[in-house]
Amino acid sequence: MAYGKPHLTLHECKGALRDILDTFNLPENVAKLDEARLAAGNDMLKSMQNIFPTATQMQIQVIERYGFLADGEGLVQFTKVVRSYEDQDPDVRLLNSQLRSILLPPVTVTHPNVNQNGGS
Repeated sequence: MAYGKPHLTLHECKGALRDILDTFNLPENVAKLDEARLAAGNDMLKSMQNIFPTATQMQIQVIERYGFLADGEGLVQFTKVVRSYEDQDPDVRLLNSQLRSILLPPVTVTHPNVNQNGGS
C-alpha cells in the first residue's frame, strides 16, 4: 500500500504541536524525560542515546493521529510541514520553539584554556 504525504492545514499543524507539547507534559512522560536527561547529563551523545528516542516515540504517537507514518520518516515529514508553516505563522514558530527547547536543552560546553602558558 502506498502512503501519500499527509497534508496539514495551519490549524491542524498548531493542534499537532500543542498535542505533542501536552504529551510531553503528562506526568508519566515528564518522569521519563527527566530520567533520560539525568542519565545523559551534559553529554550530547548520551542525550541522543537517551532523550531523543524517548521523545521521538512520544511524538510519533501524536503525529500518527494526524496521518503521518509512525516512524522516523513520518516524523521527518511532519517536521518539514511544521517548518513550512513557521515562516507564515508566529504561533507555529512559538510552538515549535517550545518543542525544540524540550528536545534540545542548552548544553554547556567548556573550552580549553588556550593561554595556559601565559602566551599571547
